[in-house]
Amino acid sequence: MHLVTKQMLVATAAERYREAHQRRGEWLPTHDGSAPQAIYERLKALPAAAGAAEIAAITGDDRWTENICDECGEDCEAVVLVAIEIHHPTDMTALCTACLQQAIELAGG
Repeated sequence: MHLVTKQMLVATAAERYREAHQRRGEWLPTHDGSAPQAIYERLKALPAAAGAAEIAAITGDDRWTENICDECGEDCEAVVLVAIEIHHPTDMTALCTACLQQAIELAGG
């Protein structure tokens, strides 16, 4: 299990953006014609106290900081990743604290 918070997503947005838009040191073309290297540099320059709104303003996309619970569909401050498949690391389920509590109650605890 792993905890993922909004704060973690904000703090890692620049690096995750680079990983998504660069291959072998080369910036990939974007579908909308934006300059991914410039966007990455702006993300890297954000202060540590920056929030999700600043990242969305730079990228034009709020998905970089969305923290969606797979059960209720809400964008949450924190989710716990469960059922992580070792051989398929993207195959997992994210649950917010409210849904985790419901699961505990359902299990009789």
